[in-house]
Amino acid sequence: MRIGTISAGYGDGYPRNTNEAPILVDGIETKLLGRVAMDMMGVDLSHIPNAHVGSKVILWGRGLPIEKISKCSGEIPYELFCRLTSRVKYEFYQNSADLTQTIG
Repeated sequence: MRIGTISAGYGDGYPRNTNEAPILVDGIETKLLGRVAMDMMGVDLSHIPNAHVGSKVILWGRGLPIEKISKCSGEIPYELFCRLTSRVKYEFYQNSADLTQTIG
């Protein structure tokens, strides 16, 4: 299995108790592997052969509604938004489901 590491975790506000949540890598949906650590998490890249260091990763936002993540973590979307830390760059769009989280 090809595994990627994302430099984000519960220290950035991503829910720690999430299992096999969807994540977008270069616009292709994949899933979270294992546990979310403070500053990193693993994702399955087996079916994303062009993924590389610097690939665009969306934890929730455009193309991946936060409701999907909240369902995997057993929390409501509002709780997830409230947990975002100052380490996270985020952009607001007219539709709140389009919040894009990037680490900067």
